[in-house]
Amino acid sequence: MGKFFSSDLAIKIISVVAALVMWMYVMNEQNPQVTYVVRDVPVKLTNLDQNKFVLLDDSQKFFVNVKVKGRRSLIADLKPQDIDAEVNLRGRMEGENLLPVSVSVPGNIELLDFSPKEIMVSLDGIIEEQMPVSVDVKGVPVEGFDWAQATAKPQAVVVKGPRSRVNAIKTVSAQVDISGKDATVVTTLPLRVLDSQGKEQKDISFRPDMVEVTVPIVPVSSVSITPNIKGAPLEGYIIKDVRVEPPMISVTAPREILNQLQTVSTEPLSIQGYAQTITKEVKLALPRGVKTFNQTLKTFGENSNTVRVTVEIEKLSSRSLNLGPVDISIKDLPLDLQAEMENKDIILTVNGPESIIDRVNNNIIKVYVDAAGLSEGEHTLKIHAEAPMPYIIQKIEPDVIKVTIRRI
Repeated sequence: MGKFFSSDLAIKIISVVAALVMWMYVMNEQNPQVTYVVRDVPVKLTNLDQNKFVLLDDSQKFFVNVKVKGRRSLIADLKPQDIDAEVNLRGRMEGENLLPVSVSVPGNIELLDFSPKEIMVSLDGIIEEQMPVSVDVKGVPVEGFDWAQATAKPQAVVVKGPRSRVNAIKTVSAQVDISGKDATVVTTLPLRVLDSQGKEQKDISFRPDMVEVTVPIVPVSSVSITPNIKGAPLEGYIIKDVRVEPPMISVTAPREILNQLQTVSTEPLSIQGYAQTITKEVKLALPRGVKTFNQTLKTFGENSNTVRVTVEIEKLSSRSLNLGPVDISIKDLPLDLQAEMENKDIILTVNGPESIIDRVNNNIIKVYVDAAGLSEGEHTLKIHAEAPMPYIIQKIEPDVIKVTIRRI
């Protein structure tokens, strides 16, 4: 036994044991076991079937706090990225899923605890829907032209994406610029998907992703509407007013036709024998090649081809006006001549609607004689009178007057 302890082997073994004891002492004193909480360890979401689901909120991140134990030298360099935390999404359903978190730590470090043990993951299902395509027209064509209702080919596309985002889509549209155009625009354009706020939706795909857009550009003009009134009211009655709603209408036609078109007539409206106001929907008598054009709806057609005509009918009444030479003008008298009328009283009888006959006076009636082509001397000239609508000149007594013309 004494020989063993005195041998070189024994000395070596004793040295190793002493060194080990010394190392354990130093490790326990200088590099002890410590407990530490690693905060905000990111949780990875694995095995998500991206053909069926996406995260309802793709900006949401998940974290856990992990409590570990190990030597101080190892713990000191431990970062959140060094710890694996994950949730398995295989086989999960659309909606809210409360799922367990799995955590693993590097070797030589002991996992003591972590929190939370479960997280709520909300999944949004991937769906497909067919949606109509609208055309967003921007810009203004050449003056004298307007654009008609635009069309897309195909008229609908299949939209694919998360259910919440597909359901938020307000329009699927293609935008076309017609600035300065004077002929039909045909072009192929990409599509945009917009929500109710006009914001473009992300993570949405559609097929096809391009459409052919056609925007008719047509010449247009605004013309007045002339009512075609036939017949006469019952005896003792008169037309007080004729109104058309609308009084103007937009039409389209080849440019050479529009250049000659100032007004459009209605089809005949008979008032024969009427003793009261009449209002009727009457069709327009459009010339060949002319169509009505609704500038708000950008459409042609039947809905714009009628107007409302009102013929206001009242009892007939009369009023007499006393006129003198001062109330009669001389028309077309040469500049080197002057005229003098005989001094005589003239009675002018005017017919009109009963409710406004009292408004008739000398100021609204134009009374004149025509001196065109006359020379010096005495002339007997016919008296003419003109009254604004709805008044009618019934008679002038007397209807002639002597006029003496002299050279200046």
